[in-house]
Amino acid sequence: MRSVSEAALTAAKEQWNTLLVEKGSGEVDFAHEIFAVASALRSSVVVSRSLTDPARTADDRTKLASDIFSGKVSGEVLDLFTGLVRKHWAADDDLLTALEEIGVDSILASSQRNGTLSNVEEELYRAMRTLRDERGLRNALVAPERSVDDRVALVRQVFSSAAPETVELLARAVERTDDATLAQSLSHYGALAAERDKHLVATVTAASPITKEQEERLATILKERYGKDVALHVALDPAIVGGLRIHIGDDVIDGTLATRIARVRNEISK
Repeated sequence: MRSVSEAALTAAKEQWNTLLVEKGSGEVDFAHEIFAVASALRSSVVVSRSLTDPARTADDRTKLASDIFSGKVSGEVLDLFTGLVRKHWAADDDLLTALEEIGVDSILASSQRNGTLSNVEEELYRAMRTLRDERGLRNALVAPERSVDDRVALVRQVFSSAAPETVELLARAVERTDDATLAQSLSHYGALAAERDKHLVATVTAASPITKEQEERLATILKERYGKDVALHVALDPAIVGGLRIHIGDDVIDGTLATRIARVRNEISK
């Protein structure tokens, strides 16, 4: 998303979060409505392009949005959406991206109000590890021959013990498998949770379990380097042999033995 669209999204999120705080409840219901609007636009390329067409006036785009969705969503969501279509978006898909992100952020706002935001973030990463390890489940949740309703019902059943907000986010990720992989969606949701909780996330891959003391020391080192609290999510992969691989933001810190061995082999073969 280009800077002009990023600015539009940031402004919209700030206004929407102010409304959510004032309401004090109903965030998940709002999210469902926002997702419904996004899904409707995704199913009609003509309408989606009309609502972002810079050749049309902002008033014209607003009227079209109101004509289509008035009476189908709450007044709050309609106001949010008409506000979004008045903005300039660098690409047609940016409006859809904004809707998805605001919907996800609404669910995260619910968990923050309930004091479970950190738990939801951890459960999202735990779900990612489960789906990575359980190939049968992963395939079932993205199988095109299964209906979306069937796949959503399955994910709700499998992860029923998770926080309600976690289950809602997992369900949305499954609904969106045509647009993004489950892993991509869940990783993004986790990043949004971390952003709302005002910390960075580091995904640490190790060959064997690391101790609590090692985790705390690594978190301290990363905090000193990045100037911000860092939450660690540790995954195991025996293939790296030893050492650690750390993904934090766009950075990759690779200190694995497997990588060092590969580098030596490359030098020898030259």
